[in-house]
Amino acid sequence: MMALESRDTDLAEDANEKSTVDAAELSVLFVIDSRFPGLGGAETQAVKLAQALKARGVSVQYIAPRVLTEGFDQTSLDGIPITYIDYPHIKLVGSVVMMFRFGAFLLKHRGQYDCMHVHVTRLLAATAGIVRPYTDIPIITKISGFFEFEGGVLDQRKRLYPLNMLLRLAMRKIDYVQTISDETRLKLLDAGFREDQIALIPNGIDTSAQPSAMPESDIFTIGYCGRLREVKGVHVLLDGFAKSLTKQPDMKVRVILAGSGIAEPQLREQVKNLGIADQVEFRGVVEDTASFYAELDLYVQPSFAEGLPNSVIEAMHSARAVLATDIGGNQDLINDGVSGHLFPAGDSDSLSELIVKCYENQSDNVRMGRNGRQLIEAEYGMEGVIDRLVGVYGGQ
Repeated sequence: MMALESRDTDLAEDANEKSTVDAAELSVLFVIDSRFPGLGGAETQAVKLAQALKARGVSVQYIAPRVLTEGFDQTSLDGIPITYIDYPHIKLVGSVVMMFRFGAFLLKHRGQYDCMHVHVTRLLAATAGIVRPYTDIPIITKISGFFEFEGGVLDQRKRLYPLNMLLRLAMRKIDYVQTISDETRLKLLDAGFREDQIALIPNGIDTSAQPSAMPESDIFTIGYCGRLREVKGVHVLLDGFAKSLTKQPDMKVRVILAGSGIAEPQLREQVKNLGIADQVEFRGVVEDTASFYAELDLYVQPSFAEGLPNSVIEAMHSARAVLATDIGGNQDLINDGVSGHLFPAGDSDSLSELIVKCYENQSDNVRMGRNGRQLIEAEYGMEGVIDRLVGVYGGQ
């Protein structure tokens, strides 16, 4: 079995070189510490990575907690095997049982995997760290940048809580921590992780598809794609949209919201109260995201917290200009005025001004969209991301 070499290796330099590891010799366990299959960005990206690795000849398997008792009995996803961890859905007791059973699984299968890649760093990542000395399975865990730092195991406000202290100690045994944005890398250093323990490898996207032409409709279309939750700031988008109509009442414009979530009833009520129901469409979950982005003239990501949003990457790859909050991975993706515009989180006034600006300068949107696509092709292509991951998996 291949083993990870000493962490004294300069990971940042190695990650930028094309991997020389024979991917077909690798066996990787994908650990998904959330509802799986799921609609979240972390879960979606894990599936895309697994499929790309499989295409390279890597042997990939999933393991995830069975968070619901119904509908989670499939044995594979796109030809990749899934193992579910059963546990009682009882607060605290369920977490302990889940950790124990996952630890037992790793001990039973020690020597079977060259590496495990944990997606969403929670209890299972800590469990892997606890049993790391006994399993000899190298660990890379991914930090998305939101769940882990906002109420999760890396929330600095909760660092002195007994459970969080225990989990953090366990995570010190993890070989590598994958971060997907520079802001998250800095947070990891502040949380006590070493520079040589951190692998800055972003989310990847298939860049082979050609961008769609801009829509020919005379109605300017603004879109959002993602979960409908308060942290995603969709209510700010709706407020900003309504204010833009006040500033420029002659605009022919609409908003399409793709996705679902617990905030949908409140957002529908907000739309009615703002008097914009005829100009806002709730599209629901969209499977064909490429077609969705093709409908848009402008994409808006109004989140209050982000790691590296897949929706922004996909919108930029579709050559659409993007308005995004000045937080997290948005700062890595958007060069203000070059590939889109950044605005302060929660600032619907600034957003409304940018919407009017983009409406009135649509040729400039085309320029920014073109620049955004060039960035994604150069730095976020799936093939390059897989090269770097395979290098980490194989110990380069």
